[in-house]
Amino acid sequence: MIIFGNRAHYSAIGGVENSIRSLLKVVSDRQSRAIMVCREPIANESLDVASMDLPSGIELMTFKDEYSTHPLLRLPYLPGGGKSLPPLYSELFAQYPDAPVVVRHHMHVLAAHRAGFRDVRYLVPSVSINQLRAEQMEGPILRRLSLFIHMAVDGWLQVRAFKLAKLYVFSVSMEEQVRQRLPRLRQNVPINKVLPGIDLTRFKPATEQERSLLRQRLNLPTEDKLILFVGRFVQAKGLQYLLSSMASMPIDYKLILVGEGEFELAMRTQVKSLSLDDRVIFAGSTSRPEDYYRACDSFVMSSTYEPLGQTILEAAACGLRVAAFRAQAGVDTATQELGLDEMIHYADNLTAASLRQAITLSLEASVTTELAESDQLFRSSFSWETLLATLIE
Repeated sequence: MIIFGNRAHYSAIGGVENSIRSLLKVVSDRQSRAIMVCREPIANESLDVASMDLPSGIELMTFKDEYSTHPLLRLPYLPGGGKSLPPLYSELFAQYPDAPVVVRHHMHVLAAHRAGFRDVRYLVPSVSINQLRAEQMEGPILRRLSLFIHMAVDGWLQVRAFKLAKLYVFSVSMEEQVRQRLPRLRQNVPINKVLPGIDLTRFKPATEQERSLLRQRLNLPTEDKLILFVGRFVQAKGLQYLLSSMASMPIDYKLILVGEGEFELAMRTQVKSLSLDDRVIFAGSTSRPEDYYRACDSFVMSSTYEPLGQTILEAAACGLRVAAFRAQAGVDTATQELGLDEMIHYADNLTAASLRQAITLSLEASVTTELAESDQLFRSSFSWETLLATLIE
């Protein structure tokens, strides 16, 4: 038995959730068993209906989300992983005390350890204090004060989790961030760098005919050059640079935005102010991002903070050229660690003009099928099977 833990519901749409589902599929394919511990769905949460059915051999245990509870009522329970989560892990510990526990959220580390588990593997998605700082440092003073308190508490809890678990990260950038947060006497603890997987049955190049049919089905322009963004609409994604870059591009260049998030209203306001209403398409969230990758001509990863860049792997596997900021531009990303520089066009400065140049180059290079199909990097390095074996070895 393997126990997995994550904050969001199993079927939620998101990169972290996709990684969990992919690992559980490997468990199922091996005809092994696993239990997934996650919260119940919450109001307005984007769920992937197709993922509601669990793979064979996988069980689901859910807990009630406590984030709507007043912080002062939650505070006494936080160091132990919350109020409702530890009892689930206690129940699991009574049945499977020797099971490996693989989690993607620090509260699960704390809850599992409190229940008695001492073999917890924490695949760190991000350093929460850095993520929050990159995403939400603007707004009214009360909101910023609330964020500061959130950062302080969440940051402290995550450091506690770092001390209690075996640590795994997807990039050197993440390893450095984790070490910076560890106490001085523990900064030499092992941190295992691993690589995510990529499902090449889903993410693969499209033929011209397939691309045309996908555009029709997705109601996308059929003749224009399509630039794609996939991800959450938050400040850390650098979307203000991407939208500004569109203002000086040819009118037959269209931007497709796949995702949702709190930054969307500001984005729509910027689109209107730049008179881009006819050239920027908000496509919403989807459980099938591969359809958009395969329908478009270029992909943009405009993030200023990105611990990995799973979307770059997905785009490259579909044969798309990518535009992204170079580290020297002042961003904190792992883009240049992926070994895909032959498919990435870099913006050297953190400006819309520099990003526009990179996007233009990516479009001029156009979609390729040969590189993605022949490059064994995806098969040899980015494997969910390999990741699972590393996590539970």
